[in-house]
Amino acid sequence: MNDWTVSTKFSKKWRLASSFVSFVVGYTSHLFAKRFNKTKIINIDSFNKILHDRPKGKPLITVCNHDSCCDDPVVFGAILPLSTFLTPEKPTLRWTLAAKEICFSQPFHSLVFRLGKVLPIVRGDGVYQPIMNQVLDDLNKGDWVHIFPEGKVNEKKEYIRLKWGVGRLVADAKITPVVLPFYHYGFDDILPNKQPYRPQMGQKATIVFGEPIYFDDMVRNLKEKQLSAKYENK
Repeated sequence: MNDWTVSTKFSKKWRLASSFVSFVVGYTSHLFAKRFNKTKIINIDSFNKILHDRPKGKPLITVCNHDSCCDDPVVFGAILPLSTFLTPEKPTLRWTLAAKEICFSQPFHSLVFRLGKVLPIVRGDGVYQPIMNQVLDDLNKGDWVHIFPEGKVNEKKEYIRLKWGVGRLVADAKITPVVLPFYHYGFDDILPNKQPYRPQMGQKATIVFGEPIYFDDMVRNLKEKQLSAKYENK
């Protein structure tokens, strides 16, 4: 896989290109979330506090449901200041994952998604595939990673088994990440999951942030008791 597809090194040229792509996508997403439609945000202080005030080097994982192909980036267009998209090298703009076979099928698509801080995940290859190691590297730098634990767009909004990649990241990070869950609804009205897949206007959406979850004590206790090693040896 080419370096421009997966590298997280922020060269000057990369930063300029990423800033351009991130701002264009972020601004467009902001328009659809806040101008062309109405998005209500509940408990945004919980998100802002953990994003900006967490200790330096403390990684952040956000998780939420996945109802529409526009969840990312429109959700983040609704909650982040536009200035955030001009500095993608900072940990105030998320990394996220997208299906390689869909979003990275063509070189140009790969480049655009990659400049937008999106990494290619191969669905079905498990939580120890190479790109998950790169996500872990980003977390070890104190970055923010957003994960959709459902692993796909849940069009019917069914209760499905969540993937355990978040658990792997929490367990294996050098500094245990703080996890912030949130829930949203209405974004599948902004971009319906049916043909002709055209963005809509005049719709209403809501984002509800929970409280941060700290796993530091639990992870430390499990490692001290070597419970993971005991399980693997069974």
